[in-house]
Amino acid sequence: MEYDTKLWNEYTDDNQKSEQKELSKLIYYTTIMLGGKKICEAGCNIGNNLSAFPNNQDVHGIDMNEHALEQAKKRYPSFKFNCTSIEQIPYTDSFFDVVFTRGVLIHIPKKNMKAAMDELYRISKKWIFHLEYFGEDGKMIEWKRGKDLLWYRNMKKLWEEYNVEVISDIEIPLEIDSGKSRLTIIKKK
Repeated sequence: MEYDTKLWNEYTDDNQKSEQKELSKLIYYTTIMLGGKKICEAGCNIGNNLSAFPNNQDVHGIDMNEHALEQAKKRYPSFKFNCTSIEQIPYTDSFFDVVFTRGVLIHIPKKNMKAAMDELYRISKKWIFHLEYFGEDGKMIEWKRGKDLLWYRNMKKLWEEYNVEVISDIEIPLEIDSGKSRLTIIKKK
């Protein structure tokens, strides 16, 4: 499926109404707990998940949506943003201490998941974590924006094919993340 700029621009505009401060704190403290100095959010959109990070933190965000990244750059001028696909990330191997996604891999079609995960694995020195909707892997989720745009992911199961250790795979309380998501933390061996 080809990237639908109009759909994702509308999604971006809707994100302006949602700050998710508690979720951003959870993400920030998770990176601190993992000893992360150089951080990458893959699929950052306007940066809602980065609001708890201090301005002096070495934070990078990637997203395919230029409209979203323009807003992220205004909100967080000290962070670095790059317009790119999660399947072809323009950073060298092991560039980041911690790489994370939140509600991004649920939008990646099953046939593209391996390429996306390979890239996340490649650019991480040691730690990768996800907050993704959990359910039967690959089962489509009905979404107001259309069909074949959103799927449940079982990240723990998907990472079993890689040389990693699953450190955590826990459900996030609805008060923190209104989606049925799990925090899956992966350590490269």
